[in-house]
Amino acid sequence: MALCFGCRHFVNNPRLIESSIPGLNALSSAFASVRGEAGLCSRLNLFLSPTTKCSYFESDESVTEKRPAV
Repeated sequence: MALCFGCRHFVNNPRLIESSIPGLNALSSAFASVRGEAGLCSRLNLFLSPTTKCSYFESDESVTEKRPAV
């Protein structure tokens, strides 16, 4: 099994995270450094670490596009 960060189901774009979790930006922001590279699994509907592994992994060839532009 490969890491979630390379999976097509893993979303770590701050804008997409904030739109998926209503009220998140009332507490903080998905752009905050405390989030690190954590993101959402669109298959399991979980917020998790990019180093998590599961049996639903599907390779994402565009993994570099997931990171927000600096």
